[in-house]
Amino acid sequence: MEIRLHSSLAVGVALLALALAGSSETGARPIPSDPSKPASPAKRPQVIKQFPLDERTVYEIPIGRDVPTTLMFPSALTAIEAANISTHPETPAPVLLAYTPGRYFFSVRALEPNAKAAVNVIWKNRTFVLRFVTSEEPYGSVTFYEDALAGRSASFKKRVTPETLLGLLDRAKSFRLVAQQYPEAVQQIEHAAPGDVTLYKDFRVTVEEVFRFDPEDTLVFKLRLKNAGEKEVIYQPQRLAVRVGQHVYHASIADASGIIPPKAEATGYFAITGTPNGGRANLSIKNRFSVIVPRVERDARLVLPE
Repeated sequence: MEIRLHSSLAVGVALLALALAGSSETGARPIPSDPSKPASPAKRPQVIKQFPLDERTVYEIPIGRDVPTTLMFPSALTAIEAANISTHPETPAPVLLAYTPGRYFFSVRALEPNAKAAVNVIWKNRTFVLRFVTSEEPYGSVTFYEDALAGRSASFKKRVTPETLLGLLDRAKSFRLVAQQYPEAVQQIEHAAPGDVTLYKDFRVTVEEVFRFDPEDTLVFKLRLKNAGEKEVIYQPQRLAVRVGQHVYHASIADASGIIPPKAEATGYFAITGTPNGGRANLSIKNRFSVIVPRVERDARLVLPE
């Protein structure tokens, strides 16, 4: 990921500035507030927006001086070309940008009363044009999504690519960290900690957390698997599933070891997307989820017919 900045006030701010801004282990540095501007007596409600990705559209994004505006894409960005933007408050520019390479989102904030700036985002070999202008009613967050995922097609599930699913897993895993640093970046992710328990002979599975990503109609589950037995439990992560009522939804992607050591616990993630026939399921995170864990016996043998 690279970012190039072109500012009428500070030409040639190099990639090194971004690398320094994102070098901490905790992710992008939060955008500091403007100490010269007095606090507003009453905060307006945050404006949350969702837009389909369209290379033919110029997106006009209102931003503010007191609050950041966070922009999110379906997966990690390839590059950012920017004008009138700086990645450091000390570097003069109308707009401040915070971004960590490899992330799927970045944040901007106006540093001047009538600040304007422009960003071209390169994502999946496509360029999306964004224009920022200072406003009294800035957007709190903007989520861009692929239009094919909006449920217009019965075969939308086929368009949820493995890359997209990997991005959703990463967003679920980093949910708490991002919520602490950029709460506006997770406002459109539905989240619950149901604690539903599914019991097996010598182990149990708890749904610690569930996340819903509506444009992709995908639920991501964080599981805690506890083995109370004396032997390790072997299972097939790619065949994990959940039962909701009479319906079973199989994993569209999984990130789990497939092993629960004896007298120990393990953590795993998996996601379900849409319905088995390729339509939208629109499952709520408030459902009761029973987790299906296909077990594999170590001493299983392949018997060949004579």
